[in-house]
Amino acid sequence: MCRFLAYSGPSTFMQEFLLDSSYSLVNQSKHARMRFEPVNGDGFGVGWYPLHDDPIPGTFVSIEPAWSNRNLREIAAKIPTRHFFAHIRDATIGMPVSQANCHPFQSGSYLWMHNGHLAEFDKCRRLLMDSLSDTSFNMIKGNTDTEHLFALFMDEVEHKQVSDSGQLLEALSRTIVRINNIRKESACESEAHMNFALSNGVCSLFTRLSMNSEMAPPTLHYQQKHEALIVASEPLSDTGDWQQVNNGEVLIQESGKPMRIEALNI
Repeated sequence: MCRFLAYSGPSTFMQEFLLDSSYSLVNQSKHARMRFEPVNGDGFGVGWYPLHDDPIPGTFVSIEPAWSNRNLREIAAKIPTRHFFAHIRDATIGMPVSQANCHPFQSGSYLWMHNGHLAEFDKCRRLLMDSLSDTSFNMIKGNTDTEHLFALFMDEVEHKQVSDSGQLLEALSRTIVRINNIRKESACESEAHMNFALSNGVCSLFTRLSMNSEMAPPTLHYQQKHEALIVASEPLSDTGDWQQVNNGEVLIQESGKPMRIEALNI
């Protein structure tokens, strides 16, 4: 399982969360505390929405471990943003370590990350790809389950900007239903862990979900600090104001509105 974090709030530099916090994301790339394997060294990525009038996020990904990449430190300390995603990767056994497989994935104004995996993905991949539109099929450059699921989601929004959080949640819920139906049709009966992070720069959704498994899904926490919201696989500090998202729930953040948590309707 990987680790990710997201920030929304007043303009800041990514350095505070990626590097300076007690349990920063770079720290977690070596010493994750809430998973069996503590190392997440198979690449990383960041995606940020610029402060100027541009809805398309910038991205930077690398196959290097986050702890040893000089450019990450330079970017994190110099680029201000009000909204960013960051991800450190622990590749599934047998999955190539390549830039094409690094999160976050981006299409138009959308960013997408995943902490988890679909077991037996090779059994359902052909059926999943056959169900995609040509546009979504052609956007896939790597071979992770994450990118394929992002392509499913982009079909659900018809590759259009959706600003309303309710409509965005409906599209994400339909995506999860499609995933489950494709897996059933492909006789995939093993676990599917689906902690998704999705944003279009206006609304962000974060799910915590496991299907067909007695195991709890990967951890997902959040902290509201002044006007900022931080969502992370693991708390970035030992302070007691971190809260946990439960299995089967989605955290919804929309600019100008209070954060809320709902049960996934799937």
